[in-house]
Amino acid sequence: MRRTYLWKKITACLMAAAMVLSVCGCGKDEGGSSTPGGSENTESQGSSQEESSQESSEEQDALQETGKVTYPLEKVHLTMALVEEPAVTANAKDLGETPFGQAWQEATGVELEIIQLADLNALSLLYASGELPDIIHMASGYVGGLDKAVKDKIAVPLNDYIEYMPDFLAVLDSNENMYKKPITTADGQIAAFPLINGDDYLLTSAGMMIRQDWLNDLGLDLPQTPDDLYNVLKAFKEEKGASVPLSVGAWWLKDIAVEHGMLTSPFGLVKGGFYQVDGKVHYGYVEEEYKGVLEYLHKLYEEGLLDPNFQSVDDNTRRANIMNGDAGATIGNLSGDMGSMLQTMADDPYFDLSGFGPLVKSAGDIPMSTHYSWPLGSMMVITPNCKNKEAAVQFLNYGYTDEGRMLFNYGIEGVSYTMENGVPTYTDLIMNNPDGLTKQYAMAQYLRAWNGGPFVKEKGYQLQYSNLPQQQAALELWSASDASKYQMPPVSIAEADSNEFSKLSGDISTYVSEMFIKYVTGLEPLDTFESEYLATLESLKVDRMIELEQEALDEFNAR
Repeated sequence: MRRTYLWKKITACLMAAAMVLSVCGCGKDEGGSSTPGGSENTESQGSSQEESSQESSEEQDALQETGKVTYPLEKVHLTMALVEEPAVTANAKDLGETPFGQAWQEATGVELEIIQLADLNALSLLYASGELPDIIHMASGYVGGLDKAVKDKIAVPLNDYIEYMPDFLAVLDSNENMYKKPITTADGQIAAFPLINGDDYLLTSAGMMIRQDWLNDLGLDLPQTPDDLYNVLKAFKEEKGASVPLSVGAWWLKDIAVEHGMLTSPFGLVKGGFYQVDGKVHYGYVEEEYKGVLEYLHKLYEEGLLDPNFQSVDDNTRRANIMNGDAGATIGNLSGDMGSMLQTMADDPYFDLSGFGPLVKSAGDIPMSTHYSWPLGSMMVITPNCKNKEAAVQFLNYGYTDEGRMLFNYGIEGVSYTMENGVPTYTDLIMNNPDGLTKQYAMAQYLRAWNGGPFVKEKGYQLQYSNLPQQQAALELWSASDASKYQMPPVSIAEADSNEFSKLSGDISTYVSEMFIKYVTGLEPLDTFESEYLATLESLKVDRMIELEQEALDEFNAR
């Protein structure tokens, strides 16, 4: 009964929206519905575009005058390929069948056919097949970057269609360096519609966390320096009986904590991976300061403060260690780790967690880095096979309009959110789903902020998704850093150098990971850091890898 009621309410909302939207003549379907097999040669593409331009010249003039696309469009059929999302398909056939998908189609006038791919391997096979749909959701980017995607005829350059995406262009122009450059090819062509995280608050989602109840019992403050953390872990071991005071897996310890700079600032190192200082590329794992990080971690390991099984411990085990009292601190993410542990232990009035920020040399210092992401996420591209590129551009532009922003971030008003004192607020359908769905699975049916899409994500989503006070406090501490000053933009290695770079970075990353384990555990003495570790990296041509990254950064900055 409840589901029937909701669908009726959704339908009513959509019908009301449709009544106030006018239909324009933009985006005619040039040849009926597009299919994945509708390939075109270059000559026919040019002819098709020319005819389309002549047929819609009046429409283009109107668009240029108003700078606005009117929705819904004339009814048009588009195909879209995306990798299956379990949170979606647990309760719907595909994205197009969800209430969100239905609302997106209704608002834009587009009949959307979803081509659902099993995994990223299937996406790679689709790229290679040449049997492309109209639109592809690139869940993990494209090897070689957008320039390569255009050259490989996976993505269409969009500059010839700018009059059909005024809202998207306005967003790009609001932050050219962060938003526009990463999706612009070397010859100046915009080539994709990305997810844009529109607030710095959304760029951090992981960090270090600790048993706050234990700190309270021992009269200790949240650690800020390496000595603070050492003393806290020692107290957990000696006074709380923690067998593994800091429980963390190797991936979280190296590829997150060290790679992103959670542990490195006190030792004069920005972070472990690539970073830049005033336009000069650095690779942290080859910096002398990295040795200090390894010495500190080895000390924790030697004294039994770091999980002796860190090389193999999995996520379920480290969470269990925190909840059952074997550990007092870990490294993890805001929702799957901190949120899930707090919810699991909600009936225990004693258990509590807090996040603590990246370590610094002296209390009160600002860390140089933290877990931080470039604002752009997954991207959608229009393929050369698309027979109605104008309509496809307008369809993807919708997510950047005011109406689209609300739909993508919050869903359907009166169903998945209501306005409370001018603030879009998720209803119990999302926050306390009557069918027992988690927030993520409920959101997957009604909105896209939980994952990705062509729109600007708002802070309001994160505030409600990770709404426990401990999560909010943790995020404030985790995100307070100078990370944006040193962050590498999403650069692309030149195609001519891509194979060389891939080989170099693969060999070097493997060696760095192997030696990280050996140095932390003591299997390799740290007095070989210069004579063997740095010398081996030199023989593996780390300088050449950095040089290629520098060339990519220079190209990016010159766009």
